[in-house]
Amino acid sequence: MTEKNELVESIIEGIQEKKGKNISSIRLKGIAGAICDYFVICEGNTPTQVTALADSVEEMVRKKTTEKPIRIHGQQQAEWIAIDYGNVIVHIFL
Repeated sequence: MTEKNELVESIIEGIQEKKGKNISSIRLKGIAGAICDYFVICEGNTPTQVTALADSVEEMVRKKTTEKPIRIHGQQQAEWIAIDYGNVIVHIFL
């Protein structure tokens, strides 16, 4: 990631706080047909950690920016959680 983005940095910080693995941020800005500007992807070891990662991302973003998620999907099963911030989508996988 060459361009700094406060939201992306806050998301990554939230993931790191709960020891998420294999964190990747993919810049899609400027790509025709892209549904967002960035994807942030990471892994957790257990469903409990996947939930903790999602909670940590929400908390860190709320603390550091004015952004709120548009939608969160997958919290029930906690094998995969997607958090949609509009221009940034977070994928947390088991």
